[in-house]
Amino acid sequence: MGERTEALLRIPLGLFYGIILDVLGIAVVFVWIFNFFYTLILGKRHKGVVEFMNGYVSLMYRVYRYMAFATNERPRLNLQPLEPCDFEM
Repeated sequence: MGERTEALLRIPLGLFYGIILDVLGIAVVFVWIFNFFYTLILGKRHKGVVEFMNGYVSLMYRVYRYMAFATNERPRLNLQPLEPCDFEM
């Protein structure tokens, strides 16, 4: 696919990725608040919540790289983290 076609394709994809990131971002806010109080009360982070937020940030990074023309590789819509979370004290 040519560079012009790829550039034009980013417009609808950007809208689509933006909607997905917005919806997930709202969920992340609620999950972050839950994790904040969970950590305050129990003194440790909730592993599933932290992995979900890590996956969201990784997806956001991949989408931003694509939309900023740093790469032509379209981001896959999965919450696969780029780096694992650290749970060690």
